[in-house]
Amino acid sequence: MSLDNSIPVLELVGLERHFAGAGGTVRAADGVTLTVGRGEVVGLVGESGSGKSTVGRCAVRLDDPTGGAVRINGTDVTTLSRRALRPLRKDFHLVFQDPSSSLDPRMTVGEIIAEPLRLHGIAKNKEAAHARVRELLAQVGLRPEHADRHPHELSGGQRQRISIARALSVDPDLLVADEPTSALDVSVQASVLNLLADLQRDRGFGCLFITHDLSAVEYLADRIAVMYLGQIVEQAPTAELFANPKHPYTQALLSAAPVPDPVTQRTRERIVLSGELPSPLAPPPGCRFHTRCPLAVDRCRTEVPALRTLEGGREVSCHLVAEDGTAPDAAAASSPTSRTIPNTRTATR
Repeated sequence: MSLDNSIPVLELVGLERHFAGAGGTVRAADGVTLTVGRGEVVGLVGESGSGKSTVGRCAVRLDDPTGGAVRINGTDVTTLSRRALRPLRKDFHLVFQDPSSSLDPRMTVGEIIAEPLRLHGIAKNKEAAHARVRELLAQVGLRPEHADRHPHELSGGQRQRISIARALSVDPDLLVADEPTSALDVSVQASVLNLLADLQRDRGFGCLFITHDLSAVEYLADRIAVMYLGQIVEQAPTAELFANPKHPYTQALLSAAPVPDPVTQRTRERIVLSGELPSPLAPPPGCRFHTRCPLAVDRCRTEVPALRTLEGGREVSCHLVAEDGTAPDAAAASSPTSRTIPNTRTATR
């Protein structure tokens, strides 16, 4: 990782991913601008159907963007052919949500981890590949004998550790982790998160961490981007976002997340959004969140809010947030008896 630290490992500029659906064009990602700095963990959060995974797949070119640009280490890879992209793939990797579907059941663990080394010509011979596999197994908390096993012989947590080892085998600059713990038992989720945090700190790769688990993203991410219906509505450093969410949708997401203190959990107010997430086939005009927002005014129904940079660098897309960052309280508007949600969280790494 000897590139200029000022160049983001990932830069998405106006990213669009539209595709034909049964009733028209699905606007899964619609103008997403996002950067991941070298050594930075950026969390991407939102409800199911918000477009998070689509952004992740476009970032590593598993899906081809419809519009906008994807830059890896400053190189525009948006329209590169598969052949032209191949030598660059060692710079970025994706960890899938379900390790069972991403690992070839016919291959041993050792073969799975060594495959990228072979494809990119990194290991000079079999002995070097075997040594690298043993090193990677140790780094993800597995034993040398696991190299001779097949994926079905391992637990879900072990399979995800294998996926992480495979992704990191070529020392990438960028790791896109798409819901990496959601398919795991609760008992092993924390250990996999701790592993990711340790590896990221030791290796210094940039990471786009896609999740709906707010506790996980609070623990792991330096900065968070909040998505709603294909668009980013707020971006801020993690501690700032949790302490003082500006966008009404971010306020609603955080109010729904459980907190460790049972007394506070029972007494805190939750912002209950009306209606369902609109279809990306026909997103609402104006602000896409206005159909569920307790604060919506006429302007929200007709005028698309720009993603503005406020004082301190926070970005928010809401007509009701002032330039100095003053924001209305969605909790107070959602119910006559609602109270301001107390902040009981501390962001730690």
